[in-house]
Amino acid sequence: MLNTDVILKYCDLSASLLTGELEEVNPLFSWFKEAASQDASDLFLSVGESPVLRICGNFKKLSDQVLDHQTLEGFIRFILPENKIRRFLEGKDVDLGLEIKNVSRFRINIFRHHKGLSLAVRPLPFKILSLNELGLPEVFVRLTSMKRGLILITGPAGSGKTTTLASFVNSINQNEERHIITIEDPIEYLIENERCLIHQREVGWHTTSFSDGLRNALRESPDVIVVGELRDLESISLALRAAETGHLVLGTLHSGTAVQALTRLIDAFDSTRQEQVKVQLAQSLQCVCSQILIKRKDKPGMILATEILIGTLAISNLIRQNRIHEIRGYMETGQAEKMHTFKQSITQLIGSGMIEKEQATDVKDILDSKL
Repeated sequence: MLNTDVILKYCDLSASLLTGELEEVNPLFSWFKEAASQDASDLFLSVGESPVLRICGNFKKLSDQVLDHQTLEGFIRFILPENKIRRFLEGKDVDLGLEIKNVSRFRINIFRHHKGLSLAVRPLPFKILSLNELGLPEVFVRLTSMKRGLILITGPAGSGKTTTLASFVNSINQNEERHIITIEDPIEYLIENERCLIHQREVGWHTTSFSDGLRNALRESPDVIVVGELRDLESISLALRAAETGHLVLGTLHSGTAVQALTRLIDAFDSTRQEQVKVQLAQSLQCVCSQILIKRKDKPGMILATEILIGTLAISNLIRQNRIHEIRGYMETGQAEKMHTFKQSITQLIGSGMIEKEQATDVKDILDSKL
């Protein structure tokens, strides 16, 4: 029996053995390899169900084997470090990052459902693609030279926000000399220092929470602060404060459109603080990049549709004056400032033959108006 500490070195988030050796210890690892080799967006392992991949939005069963509680619990205990096992035994959901040598990195969420335990596994490539390779517009690429302010990457779950965030950070890393501190849960992409000095910190391992990590980051002389997710009032408040005080702050947010992202940030505060928050947001906002992934027509895979809001003087005034409902109109006519809406992005993708109009209607709930 191989020593778990030898197989999974969680402290540096890497695995020391090849997947074949891991399969000898636990055959469930073979499905991780399948997920990576088939370019699946997700692998689902659940008690009472067969293993399933999601590829371009479609489900594919990997085996007829129905997983039982004992098998899945044994696997979970095998991959979890001690501090995460305690959380798991308390009945809480658990997130972790895992790397299998020569295969892929994986983000894993462990949760419970009515039949028992379940894992949602997302393969993450070793190579961090450039912003151009991801299909981000040139105006967003140019923002990597910004020295201060707030940049938000928003979208629904599974829209590639973390991938865009990692690509943005790596672009800075390749072209600037800055101190970057990231606060993530879990660390998904490992970014090696090139021109930057990068400290990646994981919630629950290197810091207790996003808000604690943000608060401490302000005392660690960063030039860039990266927040994996702005998920509560305190982390949003601290991110705005950091952006105000001369730092470049990057963060992700679960929201549909760019306007919805602004509304969500403001609505996180009670009415007595919202006026102050609008002023902070108006002063610090550089960009909101909202994104969704749509199945391609021209070749296998998914393509990125985007919505870009730039923090121009006009947009800042609208935020300060609580005229946020007017921002969409400015975006629709803001081509000179390189702004555009989801509707404009998707219409362009349809016109170029990259997606079908029927595929676009699958995300109509994210759009403010029909195509």
